[in-house]
Amino acid sequence: MDKNVLQTQLADDEIEIISKTELKKDSKKVQAFGKSIGDLSFDQIKSFDLPEAILNAIKEYKSLKSNAAKNRQVQYLGKLLREIDLTSAHQTMDQLKNGSQIEIRKNHIVEEWRDRLIRDKDALTELIHKFPDIDRQLIRQLIQNTIKERENSKPPKFYRQIFQYLKEHIV
Repeated sequence: MDKNVLQTQLADDEIEIISKTELKKDSKKVQAFGKSIGDLSFDQIKSFDLPEAILNAIKEYKSLKSNAAKNRQVQYLGKLLREIDLTSAHQTMDQLKNGSQIEIRKNHIVEEWRDRLIRDKDALTELIHKFPDIDRQLIRQLIQNTIKERENSKPPKFYRQIFQYLKEHIV
């Protein structure tokens, strides 16, 4: 048998041939996944439910400053990750990515409403029709203060307050 080919025995006596190149590609993917886990915050990493040895390797990765040392640690982390089933870890990573994308979309919606309210007076009526629980007086006051703020070239205090209020009440 060729030394660059690995054979695995399947259940029904078929032989699947996996090349060494394919194994290296898979190894690199696992290492990249480990690096992406290592780049997350500790709170996010805890949601992965990983074994203690892998968590220690991630902590070590985060503490390193040298790029060469980080590369070696990523290789070690990849070795540890190859020993476990990563399906739940991939699902957790997808949830983290999608969660942040959903949050970004929500922020864009709120920003769009805020900007429309400041530039168009009819937008307030539309907002009140879509979201009847909104405090009309407060939102009008914030809009007026924001307009005055811009006219006087002051810091955007009320502009930010509109954003926070809308974020709490419409999304």
